[in-house]
Amino acid sequence: MDIKSLSDSFTKIGQLDTSRLFEANINIPKFETPQMPELDLIDPEETIIGDIKRKIEEQNDLTSQQMGILIEQNQLLTDNYNKLKNLYDQQVYINAQSNEELKRSRKYNRWMMVIAIIAMLAAIAGPIVTIIVSR
Repeated sequence: MDIKSLSDSFTKIGQLDTSRLFEANINIPKFETPQMPELDLIDPEETIIGDIKRKIEEQNDLTSQQMGILIEQNQLLTDNYNKLKNLYDQQVYINAQSNEELKRSRKYNRWMMVIAIIAMLAAIAGPIVTIIVSR
């Protein structure tokens, strides 16, 4: 068998009549999805999910009340902090003034000590000078 005859035999097999496949009427059944019946007897608020929802709402209410109390307490703490800070600042200012006053009084006391020493020397020198001069 040669290649020509082999290729001719395959071309005869390859030519199928497909026109009859599309002419056939095949009935494919259609299935409809069944509708879920509506249950009006169950109230969603009376189920476990409704209970959970109510508990969450109660927790949210309690949390919001606690947050309000915490905000008030923080405001009071802030006010107390500001008062204490003002007192501290005043005390620092008073201490700074006291230190300045102390430095001035020390300087004044030194000058007074110098004057007292000079006066003492003058008091001692006075009789000595009069004794020396009177001789």
